[in-house]
Amino acid sequence: MKRILITIIAAFAAFAAIQAQTPKYVFYFIGDGMGTNQTYATIAYNRAMGQPDLNFWSFPVKSFITTNSASSLVTDSSAAGTALSSGTKIGNGGCGMTMEGENTVSIMELAQAKGWGTGVATTVGINHATPAAFYGHTRSRGEYDALSQQLLDSKIDFAAGSAFLHQRHSELGNEDWIARAKEAGINVYRGKEEYRRSDGRVIMLSADPKVTDDLPYAIDRKPGDTKLADFTSAAIDHLYSHYAKKGFILMIEGGMIDHAAHANDLAGVIGEVNDMAESVQLALDFAAKHPGETLIIVTADHETGGLTMGYGEYEMYPDQLAGQKCTKGALSEKIAELMRNDASWKEVKDVLRQNLGLWDTVEVSPRQERAFTQLYKEAFLDKDVSEDRNLYSIVGRLASEAIRYLDEDKANISWSFSDHSGAPLPVYAYGVKAEAFGTVTDNTDVPKTILKVTRIVK
Repeated sequence: MKRILITIIAAFAAFAAIQAQTPKYVFYFIGDGMGTNQTYATIAYNRAMGQPDLNFWSFPVKSFITTNSASSLVTDSSAAGTALSSGTKIGNGGCGMTMEGENTVSIMELAQAKGWGTGVATTVGINHATPAAFYGHTRSRGEYDALSQQLLDSKIDFAAGSAFLHQRHSELGNEDWIARAKEAGINVYRGKEEYRRSDGRVIMLSADPKVTDDLPYAIDRKPGDTKLADFTSAAIDHLYSHYAKKGFILMIEGGMIDHAAHANDLAGVIGEVNDMAESVQLALDFAAKHPGETLIIVTADHETGGLTMGYGEYEMYPDQLAGQKCTKGALSEKIAELMRNDASWKEVKDVLRQNLGLWDTVEVSPRQERAFTQLYKEAFLDKDVSEDRNLYSIVGRLASEAIRYLDEDKANISWSFSDHSGAPLPVYAYGVKAEAFGTVTDNTDVPKTILKVTRIVK
């Protein structure tokens, strides 16, 4: 009886010790535009290709959150980013500021007040909506100059992104903001080759100085191109080397998932979701070394495109996407180059074959080939330059139709539109206090729960 009592007491003591654990290192992943279907389409494709499932899909804690902003049932990225950074609903278009003009308080600012390290990393501009929501406060998300200056003035220890985005009608560009950052005493590195552990704050940008917009899509990436995992690895190194004792919070955004979804380009989306998962794996590797101190959260800001799993029949064929070697935008550029050289239909057909697998691994019906040749005649012979436009790109109609055919007619996965939807989103949690995220129901609950479990705010 005495032995049983001792065992029970020991078990309760062990349980109490686990409950008493507090996350010291927090990884906060946001897949921009990554709804449930974007995630599962990636898994379906990976399985069809014999590749592993997404690592965060098997996280032990899962929940769902609503995403409406203060002004609409369908949020934009800056309002959603503000909700995820501060727990405050604001109107679409604002960034870290309420519709009444009051600044929100982000988890980064509260963590800094407690002596924690903080970092943000993204595949898009370092002053774009989501990362900016963690350090900036503007009435409009498009005030890129103000947000750039606020980043320099902030206490963010590590910030990474493709470049400083250019504000419309402003004379200040990426190089100007790099110069100002250096004048402010911030270490600025281009890509993983330049990065080195150093004292003071760090800003890390694309290794390619010609990049002034976003990093290349994963599916378009060339050797030497900077990727999200480069930023994540450097962020972990920098923050842990300076804040191993105090702790840190690192927000990592897969920003190009949204851009590919706006373009209704499923293979592009899949490449970006897998790309973010590579950074999630770096967080998991870190957690394996610090198992009693690490918390990992993966979620999204909104769904983009109204992606539908299934189109026309009770089946999907994600393996039909295996031949796609570039994004819709890159394909459009290849076709535009052929137009400038007055290429023949055979040459255009070869480009579609080489980049999408059409006629080789993907069957093309005679009817569809006639549709392609008609678009070729309109563009190349009649000089009709009609284009399909979405938020982040302008695509030629032939490239757009070729990708639509691949997604809908062959893979049986379709898109409803090219903008955001109001669909609820998943939350995946792993590590210390992950169970607390099993009851979050709105995007504002996520940062509040982070603050609670880390005891940054008691």
